[in-house]
Amino acid sequence: MDSRLQDEKQKLIEIGIALTSEIDLTRLLEKIIFELRHLTNADGGSVYLRDENILRFEVAQNDTLTLRHGNADVDFKPFPLPLDEQSIAGYVALTGTVLNIPDVYQLSVDFPFFFDPTFDVRNQYLTHSMLVVPIKDHSQEVIGVLQLINALDKEGKVIPFDPQSEDIVLALASQAAVAINNVRLIQTIQNLFEAMMMYSVSAIDARSPHTAGHSRRVAAYSLALARTVNDCQEGSLSKISFDPKQLEALRFSAWLHDIGKIGVRDYVLDKNTKLAPGTMTAIQWRFYLAQVQAASTSERKSLEEDYDFLVELNRLNYLPENAPPRLSRLAGQTVVLPNGQDHPLLTPEELYNLMIPRGNLTPEEYTEIQNHIYHTIKILEHIPFSKHLQQVPKIAAAHHERMDGNGYPFHLKAKKIPLESRILALVDIFDSLTAADRPYRSACAVPEALEILEAEAQNGGLDKDLVDLFISRQVYQGVMENEIRLGDNKLLTFTP
Repeated sequence: MDSRLQDEKQKLIEIGIALTSEIDLTRLLEKIIFELRHLTNADGGSVYLRDENILRFEVAQNDTLTLRHGNADVDFKPFPLPLDEQSIAGYVALTGTVLNIPDVYQLSVDFPFFFDPTFDVRNQYLTHSMLVVPIKDHSQEVIGVLQLINALDKEGKVIPFDPQSEDIVLALASQAAVAINNVRLIQTIQNLFEAMMMYSVSAIDARSPHTAGHSRRVAAYSLALARTVNDCQEGSLSKISFDPKQLEALRFSAWLHDIGKIGVRDYVLDKNTKLAPGTMTAIQWRFYLAQVQAASTSERKSLEEDYDFLVELNRLNYLPENAPPRLSRLAGQTVVLPNGQDHPLLTPEELYNLMIPRGNLTPEEYTEIQNHIYHTIKILEHIPFSKHLQQVPKIAAAHHERMDGNGYPFHLKAKKIPLESRILALVDIFDSLTAADRPYRSACAVPEALEILEAEAQNGGLDKDLVDLFISRQVYQGVMENEIRLGDNKLLTFTP
């Protein structure tokens, strides 16, 4: 076999192997054009991919223009082409034929297509020879078009493309079609997974009006802070840089950090009073019976005041100092029900809930809330994440850990808490403070929330360097402004 053909065959094998390892479509197309230009000694090249009845311009390269201007100044972007025979690329896409044109400015009038000189005029370039090849998949359907521009001889002079190059380009185009379809399939699966993840998490958040949009905002804050870390030029954070795969892992972790709340009862998740819904109605009925059975006006007046006290206490997120003895007295009183049986004015369960010293949750309910971390771990560990996302369960599970080891569920200390989890911990608290009113408190103004973050950092809860960066760079500002712009479309906005 001719040594040149042997070299070309070996090169095609190497290129084919390289193409199968690329999962980013743009980088894949860049590789394809680069290798084709190298094989044919072409000055430039571009790729169009078919999208229904149009050809979308994807990538382009041109050594002459890049050398002259640099990539930033080369205007490569044409409009999408209609899928018809008027353009060279459109003709190749429709007919599936190869066009090897010695000079595009000397096209025969018999051809249905013509050369558009707009690119040449715009960039002060002169196109002569072109080799245009269809990209066909396994079913011989044209999925795109490869264009090579201006073949060069050893002296750099523009010459027509060698007819022998056509077979080489067609062979590589066939390999490219397989690689392109594989990348598209991977992207489709990824997009489907992300859409399902985001809608599922948004639905879980929306179970309570107090947490709606929380995971989306935490993801936005997390990425904004991580990218700010990447830009940091001083301090300990200047030594840290998140690569694209790490940023994607952080984004997934942020979206999924509270997915375990699906295992928390709605009543507990959205509890905004000490007593369960409907309980005050039952208590009101007992107090009404007690008033009917009261022997004096003063006794009835006292019962009315006691009931008003319970109504107010039920709404408070703390326990007044004078409440315990009064509650104990009421729990010791009874009323005769219509069936003739004695019943306490306050049941032991009602007394237990009303005696909650802080917030609205009993210790058991608070534990149920905390256990959402275990539910999260259980769910995420059963998801077959790709290699670069395998840390997602670990990152998400540690977002309630504290630098001093007083967090939960594992009581990890600073060195054992992933930096991504520290980011989640910070922004999770910030969003909880500044988002719409929670059951246990009103929303904080941003300055107050930032003071709380600083106090948490000083007390050993949050990463001080991250808190300082979050505040000094006002990382939260862009996310909050974007929330205002999104308006009613927040659920549908998944942009990382």
